[in-house]
Amino acid sequence: MARKRDYKAEYQRRIRNAAKRGLSRSQARGHAKAGEASAGKRSTSNTDKLENALKRYRQTGNRAGAAKAFGIAPERFTRFLADAVTVSGRGKSIKVADARPREMNVMTGGENRRMKLRDYDQSALNGDHQNAVKSFVSSNDFDLLRPFEGKSVIDAKGKAHPLETDPNTLHRIAASGDTPFPEIYRIVQ
Repeated sequence: MARKRDYKAEYQRRIRNAAKRGLSRSQARGHAKAGEASAGKRSTSNTDKLENALKRYRQTGNRAGAAKAFGIAPERFTRFLADAVTVSGRGKSIKVADARPREMNVMTGGENRRMKLRDYDQSALNGDHQNAVKSFVSSNDFDLLRPFEGKSVIDAKGKAHPLETDPNTLHRIAASGDTPFPEIYRIVQ
């Protein structure tokens, strides 16, 4: 005969064990509040789906539609948004502030360095610079580099790194085989 479960004792044990680990009562129940870490180990298999849904959400402003397009429950996607980004506005006028640091290659100081950039805006600026450099190396059109003269990217520690715009240096970096063009940034915690 099957053993009868004591749900009340299981619940009390879960609450006690969570308290030992320094978790809140809501985390122990498995329903952490917005901004709190989940008590369990969340699988990272959905990370790509969640990032793609975030990209679609930025484009369309439709939270549920973006989640469903990538096979994610709208509630799960809403939770991801609360944990990862700050959303303001409604519909097509949403603003998504993504302050998660990203690890990228940056062409600065005459070399190609791997560093953590502060947020989405910094990584977007660096990505635009890398695309311009890639086009410049193949076409030798100096006008592609002009928008980046005097611009810098800010790393996770708040230090500014000026973007490389010297044509000879960029050709040297490209010839060294150390080009980062096919590599995509990685979000780090």
